[in-house]
Formats: sequence, C-alpha cells, structure tokens
Amino acid sequence: MKARTTSRPLTRDDWLTMARKALVDEGVDGVKVDRLARRMKVTRGSFYYHFSNRQDLLDALLRDWEVRNLVEIAQVRDRWALAEPDLSEVVAIWLGEDPGFLSFDMAIRMWARKSPKAASIVYRVDDAWIALLTELFRISGYSDKECLVRARITYFHQIGYYALNVKEDFAQRLQLVPIYYNALTGKEPTAALDSVLSGLKRRRATSRSRTG
Repeated sequence: MKARTTSRPLTRDDWLTMARKALVDEGVDGVKVDRLARRMKVTRGSFYYHFSNRQDLLDALLRDWEVRNLVEIAQVRDRWALAEPDLSEVVAIWLGEDPGFLSFDMAIRMWARKSPKAASIVYRVDDAWIALLTELFRISGYSDKECLVRARITYFHQIGYYALNVKEDFAQRLQLVPIYYNALTGKEPTAALDSVLSGLKRRRATSRSRTG
C-alpha cells in the first residue's frame, strides 16, 4: 500500500472522524485498523502513534459520544440556572443537532445491542437525560411518578425520531413542536419556546444561504 502523502500529519481526531464514519456505515465490525488505514491511505504506524490498539479506539468512540451528551446536559442545567427552567432549552439542543451526530447516536445504540460495555454507557447517558427531564417536570409541580413517566415519554419521543428516521422537512417539524410541547408538558407553549424556534429558523435560513 502506498503511504499517504500530505503536508499535515494525521491527528487523533482524524482517526476518530474516520472511525465514526465507519461505525455509521458498517457498524462496529467495520471499525478495523487495516480498513481505516486503507481508507485514509496511510500505514498502520500512524494509527499506533495515537492509539494503543483497536479497543483503545473503540473506547474513544464511546467516550466521544458520552461526553457530547453530558456536555449538552450540563449546558441545559447552566441555562436553567439563569432563567426559569423550560423544555425549550432541551428542544434547542435536540433540533439543533448536527445530522451527522444523529447517525452516530443510532450507530452507538446498535453497537450497544451486542456489547455490554457500550450498553452500560448508553444506559448511563439515557438515565442522565431522563433525570434532567424528571427534574424539569418536578419543578412544574407533577407527582414523582408522573414526572418520571413524562420524562421517559419526552426522551423516548426524541430517540424515536432518530430511530425511525421520520420523513418530514425541518419547517414541518418546527410547526409541530408547539403541539408536541403541549402534549409532553401539559402546558401551553412559552415565549422561551417561541424564541428557540425563531432562532432555529434563522440558523437554517443562514445555513442554506451560505450553501446555496
């Protein structure tokens, strides 16, 4: 195999990016050092400069996914500390996700079906999201059991969108958000939600103008 010629040495992030793509495209069995090296047109030596072995890479993929989720949860808590807690902060994160991360999320969940280690991390992250949502509904005055049920329904609703790959354009989804908000929280949409939806519309319009 001819080594890759480049003015920039490959970084750990380069390997992780290619590993994420392989995981999404082929599942965890496709995340192999030789395959990744061939795709990147480099020798295996570049890989071993950044990772000790394949398991080290797999662990890094799991950490990457877990940290991304935990950072998002922390961001919501930080915003709730500055203003009245509202589901709109969670909506802003979920609807603002990079589509590439949504595919990565589903790939991680498929991996967790046959890996106890991956499953334990997925359970931990899911529990953290549900705990966050349970806290929100508790602040809203619901009973403990109803808080848990509403939190689960809200979270499972979002995961369902990922898993089922619901076919609707972004504008249509934004139109449905206030109805979902009412169904999930039992309350009328807030000014905070209106602000989030307006921001998402502007961001999407700006993105399209740049790529158009």
